Amino acid sequence: MASCSLTQSCTTMSHHRRSAFYLRSALAWTLCFTCINLTSHAEEENQPDAKPAKQNVHLLAMRGAYADLPQSMGLDVTSLLQGPVNQKPFYRLCEYVDKLADGETHQYLVLDLSDPTLAMNMAQLDEFTRRIERFKKSGKKTIAWLEDASTVALAIAASCDEVLMADFGGIDMPSLAMQSMYYKDAFDLLGIQASVVRAGNFKGAVEPYTQSVMSAHLREHYLQMLRRINDGVVAKIAVGRGLEKELIRRLQKQRIVLPEEALAAGLIDGLAPYGSLKTTLSERIPGELAWSSPATKPQRSVSFFELMGSLMSGPKTATRTRGSVIAVLHLSGNIISGRNASSGSIVSGATVKTIQSLIDDDTIKAVVIRINSPGGSATASEIIRSALEKLVAAKPTVVSMGDTAASGGYWISCIGVPVYAESGTITGSIGVFSMKLSGRALLRRVGVHIESLTLDDSAGMFSLDRIWSVDEKAALEKTIDSVYGRFLALVSKARNLPIDKVRELAGGRVWSGSQARELGLVDHLGGVDDCLTYLAEKAELDKYTVVHRPLASTGLNLMELLGSGGGDEILSGLGRRQLRALAARGLQLNQLRLLLDDAERAGSGPPTIWALHPEEITIR
Repeated sequence: MASCSLTQSCTTMSHHRRSAFYLRSALAWTLCFTCINLTSHAEEENQPDAKPAKQNVHLLAMRGAYADLPQSMGLDVTSLLQGPVNQKPFYRLCEYVDKLADGETHQYLVLDLSDPTLAMNMAQLDEFTRRIERFKKSGKKTIAWLEDASTVALAIAASCDEVLMADFGGIDMPSLAMQSMYYKDAFDLLGIQASVVRAGNFKGAVEPYTQSVMSAHLREHYLQMLRRINDGVVAKIAVGRGLEKELIRRLQKQRIVLPEEALAAGLIDGLAPYGSLKTTLSERIPGELAWSSPATKPQRSVSFFELMGSLMSGPKTATRTRGSVIAVLHLSGNIISGRNASSGSIVSGATVKTIQSLIDDDTIKAVVIRINSPGGSATASEIIRSALEKLVAAKPTVVSMGDTAASGGYWISCIGVPVYAESGTITGSIGVFSMKLSGRALLRRVGVHIESLTLDDSAGMFSLDRIWSVDEKAALEKTIDSVYGRFLALVSKARNLPIDKVRELAGGRVWSGSQARELGLVDHLGGVDDCLTYLAEKAELDKYTVVHRPLASTGLNLMELLGSGGGDEILSGLGRRQLRALAARGLQLNQLRLLLDDAERAGSGPPTIWALHPEEITIR
């Protein structure tokens, strides 16, 4: 028993020793790790603060008037009359911002909006601010720099994360206004009369030539449209800056907003010394800044012979594309009949050729038809619309309305495909008319008398020295009613609306894009960016490139330069002198020039039936 107890005691002591050993070992390791951890923390505390990472900042200076499809600076008639315009490619700008959004290089995009020449129309403004929103969703930051800001600059800035302004600048933010030139009194002074036959009491393209002031019903209709477009601009600024719409409207009524007032109202986030863009941002953005900007091509000398060779080379020819392509077909300008392309116009023959080239190009998988047109010849509009129907049958197609797609511009959209418009688009104006300008009194003043020998009175219908008779107007009304009926039927079929409903919306009435969407005249609010997304899904394209057609013309038409001969030199000379004098004062005169050109050609064929919206209505 004693031996057993001793053995148990020794065994117990052995267990105790082992337990103590394990305990001491555990404590030793714990102390060791604690010392290492404390030493590590001490070393970290003794180290200097780490430098912030270098920030890549891309500076994009925006200047000039942006155009969907810029025209070349060639020697075209419009440039001679109105002077050169610095047009910047709008969609190249949009694609550039998208490329920055998809890249990994830049953390900041700074928009320098200080140039006073910066201009965009309402449709472009909507689309560009969506591109900025897309850039922000990529996780990058946007900063806007303002000096003397316009409504356009402010609306773009409001879409950015931060807005800074020069302390010596200011904001001129009037509400939108509409101007329309009325020529009736000027015609009376000159001795010119306008004979008109029309379908649609709201056809505003006619009133400037037959009335001295705008009719009350047309004025009220335009005001309703103007309010809707202005509401869209107000909402854009208010949402972007997190402000109430009522505040933006009060500031619009005030119009001129000083820098301190802009800061107090929340339109901007901060003030900085004038011209201190880079210095100010270097202080506001942490870390070292690495600045970059779009690459520019170095200027080179061009000889006289190179210049003339380029001008005389004619329109550029599009090369065949590779891979999967979505084409954007730009239809911009007045719609006229003819065979050869003309800068600033949609010529029926040349446009049909361009459409056919898109059909024949197998790499082009889908097409966006981008319309910026107040209309023009109804006959030319139908020729183009019929060609577009063939395009629709061949490839997925969608219509995008730009700043204006009215009258003939709306006519060519009636092809049974989805139609997108921006909230500020001007569209509708479903109506037609025919007009003749007569200068009998003018000719008498300059001592000219015309003797006309005709077998029938109708043979002298286009004589320059007389207006249309009652019988001639009655005969023309049959044609006008027929063309108008055709227009209504096209809209009814394309929009799937009863003809009586279309008649209520027609009569020459114009609508904003948001109004047109509510009335069923367009399908969606959006721009080319939305159209590309729609077509890529419809055509099942994961990757694609975008091309724009037609390519810009050189702008020099040899026949126009040398003179085509014929025409009425008296009316032409006087008309162009008056146009040049008014154009020098910044007034838009394309439509009056179009009608004067038509007057020169009068008598060479049937009267022109116009599906034309008053382009001289400008919204600023």
